[in-house]
Amino acid sequence: MWTGSITFNNQLAPQCLHMAVRLPAEFPDPVPGQFVMIRPAGGDGPLLSRPLSIYQFHRNQDHAILEFLYRVVGRGTELLSRLTPAAEMHILGPLGRGFRIEKTRTHRILLAGGMGVAPITFLAQYLKGQVAGKDELKICLGAKNCAEIVGVERIKDMPGSLNIATDDGSLGSCGLVTDLLPDFTQGCDPRKTMIYACGPMAMLKALAEQLAPTGIPCQVSIEERMACGVGACLGCAVTVHDRRGKRVKKSVCKDGPVFNIEDICWDQL
Repeated sequence: MWTGSITFNNQLAPQCLHMAVRLPAEFPDPVPGQFVMIRPAGGDGPLLSRPLSIYQFHRNQDHAILEFLYRVVGRGTELLSRLTPAAEMHILGPLGRGFRIEKTRTHRILLAGGMGVAPITFLAQYLKGQVAGKDELKICLGAKNCAEIVGVERIKDMPGSLNIATDDGSLGSCGLVTDLLPDFTQGCDPRKTMIYACGPMAMLKALAEQLAPTGIPCQVSIEERMACGVGACLGCAVTVHDRRGKRVKKSVCKDGPVFNIEDICWDQL
């Protein structure tokens, strides 16, 4: 468990905030797709910590900075939204299995729906230092409307193309973020392509159905309620196929949150 202090906690959109926490320099380097369990120091508020995907990570000589995007959806996140700079936070992490970067995949497509933009932005930041000039990188963001598209300023300066879709057409294309995919996958080589995605379960399930006939691999970060963050409580179990094709239960927090899209039993969700 690490103790840090808030440097800022700013509202970006209705019910959406951007928080940064300063931590000791010894805090380990996180992998894109990992998360932390976070809660205010002290005895007030809900007992359980809240899982937050890592949005950005910076290391300085004498400290580290973790950044988060989060949406107020209940009492716990409402409490987080009220915190001011210098408030102390307890952080457990980094936790979970993140995205795997295969250097043979020279065509990478990143899809984010809603608050899935947080881990996808961290991944894009990581790839910025890894992608060769000949590699292709396409980033696709989706939300209900323009007011819910956040984090664009961090992505637009990164290499590759930025594409946006909103349900009501108020920004970018009108439709779902998965509607953008066919134009980017048509004629591509599945052996050189990798898709990374994070968003609501309905989006990921639709993506699985869309990709099934193509043979294009995809890694998805699953958004799930978590109580402990380390696989002890079994409260975030998901059904997946193991290597023998048998259906088994896996903990999103310990065995994920990143899974191969074809391994997940979508009919169980």
